Amino acid sequence: MIYLDNAATTPMAPQIISSLQNHMRDQFANSGAVYRIGLDAKKKIEEATETITTALGIPASHNLIFTSGGTESNNLFIKGLCFPDKKTAYLGLEHPSVSETLQSFKPFGNEPISLLKFNNEGRLDLSCLSILKEKRIRLLCLSHVNNELGTINDPVALISRMKTEAPQTRLFLDGVQAIGKVKLDKFMWSGLAGYSLSAHKFNGPKGIGLLIYDSRLKLNPQLHGGKQQYGARAGTLPVPLIMALAESIKLAIEHQEEAQKIIQQLQKSLVDGLKKLEIPIVINSPLNDHQSPAIVNFSFPPVEGEVMLHHLEGEEIYVGMGSACSAHSKEPSKILIGMGLTEEQARCSLRVSFSRHNTMNEVEKFLHVFKEAYQKLLPTFIKRKTNQ
Repeated sequence: MIYLDNAATTPMAPQIISSLQNHMRDQFANSGAVYRIGLDAKKKIEEATETITTALGIPASHNLIFTSGGTESNNLFIKGLCFPDKKTAYLGLEHPSVSETLQSFKPFGNEPISLLKFNNEGRLDLSCLSILKEKRIRLLCLSHVNNELGTINDPVALISRMKTEAPQTRLFLDGVQAIGKVKLDKFMWSGLAGYSLSAHKFNGPKGIGLLIYDSRLKLNPQLHGGKQQYGARAGTLPVPLIMALAESIKLAIEHQEEAQKIIQQLQKSLVDGLKKLEIPIVINSPLNDHQSPAIVNFSFPPVEGEVMLHHLEGEEIYVGMGSACSAHSKEPSKILIGMGLTEEQARCSLRVSFSRHNTMNEVEKFLHVFKEAYQKLLPTFIKRKTNQ
């Protein structure tokens, strides 16, 4: 099997599986209990929190809330801070857990401001930041790394400009695609209102995520019950998953430099190989200094991406079609359409996403099978187009 859809999810690292099994067996007590094993569970959470803050360079000024994943983290922060009447803005190329959360404000007469016309190769053009002051925007929500294109919004550059051009606006970043793929600048935390991540994107378990946010901000809870986690997120804490999250973050950061070198080589090999196939391919990812090498999105009309995906699947090669959260929708990718692609170009696209465990041989096999499948499928789509 060749797995090239690491932006959708990643297989759990063997050492995480092993330790998680042990944690599940040993750390079953409720961390809110006052007897010994409950207090021990609470201590394990504190140790995991320390591991995470050290690995990511998070200062004491920020709180950590453990969630079920990136979607909950994004919803908790955006709704908890801004619902129902605080003004928000976004680029318009974000993951649905950001864009749909913001759109949920509309029935309350609070429509988010889209900055899509200031899109610069999939990231926000900083020249537009004065609009945030003009529109009295409370929160700007962006992807740190775009989940379909791999484009990077540089948090340090954003924060620096926002201090002078929109000082009343805070910045929230969806960081789900960043950990282990791009280096986090420790200086970003002082200017970030919030940041989200999810363990299954970096070889950890599903069902556990993290929200990192400025402790000076008050978040209204979206789940009501107990007063766990600063009163912002009720519910019994999943101690084994929290410990596994911490270990996954530590592992990802420890292997970050190695991973970046590997995926940069894989990206170059893939892009160079695609250009040599004598197929009319358009690379949708910008492929510049503002790009994560872990993601390459490309189009190849008139062959549809979903049909190509299943042909590759027949050879046990697995790739993606944009966000896995929207993969069953028959609508073309909103992100690719927002980038200016036609509906045909958006439908006729695939996303290849790497991890440090992928190899050059896998890229070569993918290119070989892709070319054969394209040549086999092309006559059918040409005929279909002619008959329309």
